[in-house]
Amino acid sequence: MKNILQTCISQEQNSYQSYNISSYNRLLSVVKDLACVRTIEEIIEIVRLAARDLTNADGVTFVLRDGECCHYVDENAIGPLWKGMRFPLKSCISGWAMLNKQAAVIEDIYQDARIPLDAYKVTFVKSLVMVPIRISDPLGAIGAYWSTQHRATSEEIELLEILTDTTAVAIANVQLFQKLTNQNALKDKFIAMLAHELRNPVAPISNGVQLLKLKLGETGAVGETVLMMQHQIKHLSKLIDELLDVSSITYGKISLNLEKVNLVELVRQSLNDHAQAIKRSHLTLVQNLPNTPLWAYVDPTRFFQIFGNLLDNALKFSKPDGMIWVDLSFIPGENGSGSVAVLSVRDSGIGIEPTILPELFEPFTQADRSLDRSRGGLGLGLSVVKSLVELHGGNVEASSRGVNLGAEFKVTLPVCEEITAWDNDLEIIEAAKKSLKILVIEDNEDSAVTLQAILEHFGHEVSIAKNGILGVELARELEPQVIICDIGLPEMDGFAVAQELSKDPKFNRSILIALTGYGGQEDKELALKSGFKCHLTKPVDFEILTAEIDQYFLMSV
Repeated sequence: MKNILQTCISQEQNSYQSYNISSYNRLLSVVKDLACVRTIEEIIEIVRLAARDLTNADGVTFVLRDGECCHYVDENAIGPLWKGMRFPLKSCISGWAMLNKQAAVIEDIYQDARIPLDAYKVTFVKSLVMVPIRISDPLGAIGAYWSTQHRATSEEIELLEILTDTTAVAIANVQLFQKLTNQNALKDKFIAMLAHELRNPVAPISNGVQLLKLKLGETGAVGETVLMMQHQIKHLSKLIDELLDVSSITYGKISLNLEKVNLVELVRQSLNDHAQAIKRSHLTLVQNLPNTPLWAYVDPTRFFQIFGNLLDNALKFSKPDGMIWVDLSFIPGENGSGSVAVLSVRDSGIGIEPTILPELFEPFTQADRSLDRSRGGLGLGLSVVKSLVELHGGNVEASSRGVNLGAEFKVTLPVCEEITAWDNDLEIIEAAKKSLKILVIEDNEDSAVTLQAILEHFGHEVSIAKNGILGVELARELEPQVIICDIGLPEMDGFAVAQELSKDPKFNRSILIALTGYGGQEDKELALKSGFKCHLTKPVDFEILTAEIDQYFLMSV
């Protein structure tokens, strides 16, 4: 008899141990799954299945508190329960569990006054356990039901309590994630609107400064003042662009317009653009560029941004009478493939502290941590460089021998085989320089008038329309060769203007250019889809605008 009793106890212990191991593994799986979810729906799907597995119940419900009601969101049961229904907190057992912040364990529903029998008579339920999700401030409850009278064991109750605690953490994480997502969306919207609102007043100022430069030249006290103003406007525009770029890159909204171009020429052009800034800083530039073309598939605009940011960085952190070295070299790959171009920008400036190097390419990292913030910047330029270089399939690295020993940045980009550059026909080039009929559609009077003055300075015939509807009417009347159109127009926005004009065959050879304060990647893509040939942001450099006009005019000749 003693041996039989010992055998039964041993079997019971083995069964209990097996149950615990199985339950532990199932709970572990649930915890791992809930750690990765991003929506309430995912939580409900995981928990409703797990609750039934852990308790061997005939059914479970997942209940969420909805104000003063209990919402039976979902269920997993042998028969229908109350999925989708709502009951007052004080009239159902899930509400009781939430209001009293404790589990309800009921062996016989017909013997418990807390049970609304009319709601249960149509179901299979005879026994139940209802456990609140989070004791301190219940979010809901999880119920387990049996079709026969069943007194829930302490292990079953404990498993449900662990499950509800884990569920509460998962719900809190999802709510936090959704809050951050919404805040990020609002932040992106705010930054885009801020950029637009900043660009609108900056655009006419930039246009006016460029016009002064054309009229007064670059010499003398006034000329130098104009150059200073132009430099500061470019700096402000760069800060606005960096804000938008970091946000766009973070959410994968940046796309590249790749072209097969000569990197040597792009570097030379960018150096020419920075020549005045280098001269003003009293720095000496040493450049070492190949004598032969070095071809690569890059987005020229983004390449200028990459190289320009590195040059600006060298200028910012170099002392007067310092040196900047720019080197572009070719490194052949093995077996004729994997060749790369290496662009190096080195300076003799303040250098980089070893503690900053590992985080240098992270957003908002500042090499200048002095209280006076004399070198300015938002700490975004290098983050943008890294992201854009990697989008091109390359990489960037920084090095420094220490404080006051300068710094070096190396950008590595894949290159392609050499191709022969084409020669533009001189007659076509000359044709592009002729006077053009241009329509400017712009509701900001200052921007429109200053842009008109600059274009007329170069001999073009310029008309202005102050809104989209007038713009379409005037375009059909004048049939201009170039239409420069704002996006944020009253009555009829720029996208609608482009779509309307694109339908008319008489504008097939016209150049439609978007010039706007909305500079996000989505804005650019929508502009091109609407019928614009290109998208430029305010304030626009007149040389860039002229280049776009010439490019598309050459294509149409």
